[in-house]
Amino acid sequence: MRKYRRLLPSTSRLVAFVAVAKTGSITAAADALGLTQAAVSRQLRELEDFLGQNLANRTPKGIVLTSAGQRLIADLPAALDMICDAVEAAIEEGKTPSVTVFCDHSLTTSWLNRRVMEFEGAHPGINVQVLSSNRPPETFAGQFDVAVLHGRPETQGQESWLIAPDRVFPVCAPSMLQGMPAQPSLSDLLDFTLLEFAPTRRDWLHWPDFLKAHGIGTPPKPKTTFDSYAIAIEAARLGQGILLGWEIVVAPHLANGALTSIGPWDMDAPGGLRVHFSPRGLSDPARSFAQWLRHPDPSQSLTLPGV
Repeated sequence: MRKYRRLLPSTSRLVAFVAVAKTGSITAAADALGLTQAAVSRQLRELEDFLGQNLANRTPKGIVLTSAGQRLIADLPAALDMICDAVEAAIEEGKTPSVTVFCDHSLTTSWLNRRVMEFEGAHPGINVQVLSSNRPPETFAGQFDVAVLHGRPETQGQESWLIAPDRVFPVCAPSMLQGMPAQPSLSDLLDFTLLEFAPTRRDWLHWPDFLKAHGIGTPPKPKTTFDSYAIAIEAARLGQGILLGWEIVVAPHLANGALTSIGPWDMDAPGGLRVHFSPRGLSDPARSFAQWLRHPDPSQSLTLPGV
């Protein structure tokens, strides 16, 4: 026990050091931790004072770890993970098993909510909490067990399972067809407002890529962009323009006639619909939920048109 008191500094200082080491920047570390730069700098300095070693040097290219810093970062993240796992296990002991799933608004309303209801009916001993946001999942790191996302490329530190393939194709309100040729070409669609969702999001297929794949290399920029796919769908339903529809999401709107597909053009959605999780593993409830998303009880599952 005396060894612990002698050698273990404050965990907040250790966490600050890990953030600085991983981001290579005091500013980025402060953003990641939700602290001020001054607070992170102070915690790093206090850790160095505790160890009697300089751990990092500031350079024009960012933070460079000293040999002592490199030795510490080699084992520290795994050790902190073990501490977090132990504390989390103690907190969860005796609680009702639960799983928190991250998903964006449009996919939550069109697909996930029904799946959660079916899962809880088949697994009454497990509670599912949904964290729904149009912000990137990295914004909520550590706040959810699994994330259900369209075709995001796997990033370092993440693993994923395919839930289902998906297709992308142009959709619009039926009323817009009246202003189009009987058999429109893809070029004809450029005469209308193209609705775009989050053009900087790398996990979604966007109009320039879709048009280029079909032989149109220099399309105009979409005239209307949205930071919410649910709002983009509503704009398409109101006849404000043409949207690239992800079949799993827009299927209910196609089924009830609020939207219609245009032409024969489509593409496989990159990556399909996937459930993402940390390679550290899943809790038993989270694993049950993730596996159920891939292979639901056929008697319980909701069948979407074209899926």
